[in-house]
Amino acid sequence: MPPAQRLQIYPLCLLTGTVLIIVAAVLHPDLAGDGADQLGTIALSDAWRAIHWAFLFGFVLSLTGLAGIVSRLAGTAGGAAARGGIIVGAFAYGAWMLILSFMVGAGWTLARSYVAGAPGMTATYAVFVYDMMRPFTLAAQRTAAFALGISTYLLGWGTLRAPLEPRWLGWSGVASGLVAIALALLFGEATKADQAAFAPPVLWQFVTAVVLLAERSRAP
Repeated sequence: MPPAQRLQIYPLCLLTGTVLIIVAAVLHPDLAGDGADQLGTIALSDAWRAIHWAFLFGFVLSLTGLAGIVSRLAGTAGGAAARGGIIVGAFAYGAWMLILSFMVGAGWTLARSYVAGAPGMTATYAVFVYDMMRPFTLAAQRTAAFALGISTYLLGWGTLRAPLEPRWLGWSGVASGLVAIALALLFGEATKADQAAFAPPVLWQFVTAVVLLAERSRAP
């Protein structure tokens, strides 16, 4: 593979991954109410599994793209911050994957059991198991949002210190990370504000991918 194409693989992975995540987030149904209400919503969503697989594949592609950013910053003044960012980012995406893996697997199965067994003990058991597991996934979600905020801050700081990209890109990464950290710290795991903590880092990754691809297209 020519060197120019190798250089494009990472931003392409980052762009594809963030687009998958954004589209999946837009299409994700709103889970409101108690456990029974949420299981009913999941069962009625024909695209439930496709949405969550888009999330999961998007995470892998995004993390691959972020690894390319770290390799680009290696040997610069921002290299150490970028390495820290990718390590914390891997933890963040790993925790996020736990949540989505539960929802695409056990969550979907419990929802189908709830609908098929209602009214009856099967539906009651499905709601019980879901209600017992839901707090764990919400705690993992909040932890992942906090970690992704730290990761984005470090990657933004590394980008800012390395004289390779526009300074606004580095500052926007720092700001996106701080916003995500604040939302994860200040709001409970069951709130919409805590869920919104993922938005600034993912949007920064999308913009970063576009900037890197634009630079590659202008390169001779």
